[in-house]
Amino acid sequence: MNFNASVFMSEQLNNLMVKAGQDLAQRAVTACAEHYKFDAEEAIRLLSLENVKVERKESGKSKKKDILVKKIAVVKAAFPLPFNGEFKDACCYALRQNNGLYTQCQVSRKGENSFCKQCQVLADKGVDGIPEYGTIQQRMASGIFEYVDPKGRKPASYTKVMKKLKLTQEQVQEEATKLNINMDEGHFVAPEADAKRGRPSSQKEKAPKEEKQAKGRPKKAKKVLQIDDDDDLFASLVADANNAEEVSQEVLKKKGKSDEEKEAERLAKEAEKQEKEAKRLAEKQEKEAKLALVKAEKEAKLALEKAQAQQEKEAKLALAKAEKEAKLALMKAEKEAKLALAKAEKELKKPSKATKKADSEEEEADVVKKIEFEGKKYLKSKKTNIVYDYIEYTKKQEQVVVGQWNETTNKIDFSNTDEESEDEYDA
Repeated sequence: MNFNASVFMSEQLNNLMVKAGQDLAQRAVTACAEHYKFDAEEAIRLLSLENVKVERKESGKSKKKDILVKKIAVVKAAFPLPFNGEFKDACCYALRQNNGLYTQCQVSRKGENSFCKQCQVLADKGVDGIPEYGTIQQRMASGIFEYVDPKGRKPASYTKVMKKLKLTQEQVQEEATKLNINMDEGHFVAPEADAKRGRPSSQKEKAPKEEKQAKGRPKKAKKVLQIDDDDDLFASLVADANNAEEVSQEVLKKKGKSDEEKEAERLAKEAEKQEKEAKRLAEKQEKEAKLALVKAEKEAKLALEKAQAQQEKEAKLALAKAEKEAKLALMKAEKEAKLALAKAEKELKKPSKATKKADSEEEEADVVKKIEFEGKKYLKSKKTNIVYDYIEYTKKQEQVVVGQWNETTNKIDFSNTDEESEDEYDA
């Protein structure tokens, strides 16, 4: 088993930095959401702050390639483009109004859900769980120019959108080519040129007679406006634009064609202004999130270094303390050993109890009694039954022990020396 401590510490440091940076970035986005009134969860998902990971840098060339691929993946149209039959399964299935063009929502779906968070709210309010403007499946089921939404509204003519945004056919075709979109030629035909929309007529068409209508002007389909908010980051701005749209519809019912155009232009400018503000806020938040991430990484690194220094310091202090305690314990043990040795020597120098007893017995006078055994005279101690030589004691005053009186046999148990001395006496 191969274990590399440096690799392990590096991985632990990376995980710590990622968690700290991710938490700080999410907190920053949440704080901005509370201040600017937008959906924090949607912003966090859009910025991919839920799944942050550290990637190792290999070389400058590979880094440039990764950045290039990422930029290509998020390329968006510079201006709204009409529906041409395209379908993106990874995106939300709901239709967005998109200046009345009814195109697929570009926000990514999450898991098995059919709609993004904002469109799901609209779907819950709609009939049979369908968003206000329908789904991409319903759009594909009808012709490009024949779609009608659940409220009976039809997509706006793209020529009107081009006129409003001051776009030329060449600009539109160039933008569509960049995105690999095949533009249907019918989008460049004004609705007055052909009643079928999308099929140019070879004959001149007579002007429709609608003189019976109010103010002598032909009845036109209601013009519908909506912010093209592909990122779906600022749901509140989109809601405001939708509310403005509902108000504009009521106003347009009471006004003539001239007022209708003025109101539409005003709403378009307001929508563009809101879109620019939304992009500005998104860029600002992205910048703040990056700065917060860098700061979090720096703080995490400093915290780790500080923790390691503190651990080393505590380890050194603990080692010094243990050495000191061990030294004190050794000194104490040596001192106790010396005291015990001195005490033992002192005890050895003291006389034992038996010695004291013997000494005390020696100091006391031993009372003896004269006895005769086998025709000879002896002196027997009354205390110890020790038998002494009678003649030696009476003549020389010497206590010569010849044996021990046995109370059981009533005899003298002579020692060898005593027997020899008795033989001498016999001789």
